[in-house]
Amino acid sequence: MDTKSLVKLAKSLSDPTRLRMLQEIARAQRLGCANLYEFVPISQPSMSQHVKALVDAGLVHSCKEGRNMYLTINTEKLQELESFLQLLKMP
Repeated sequence: MDTKSLVKLAKSLSDPTRLRMLQEIARAQRLGCANLYEFVPISQPSMSQHVKALVDAGLVHSCKEGRNMYLTINTEKLQELESFLQLLKMP
């Protein structure tokens, strides 16, 4: 994982709202943006900004179906992060 990607990912994870969103997306495995309002009661523009940050960091995939946007966790990106963190533990 390159430094630029890691910084973007860390910034994305540093926000409590985005962490909560990630938790709910992971629990549901696939969650519509409209359903996120149940767990994260924020304005639509704020929701859009948070979703964009998560997508740009590569933490979630988005898929538009008609007028709805669905989000899923990008497990490959999480694996990259996990591998990086494991390297930090090595002596």
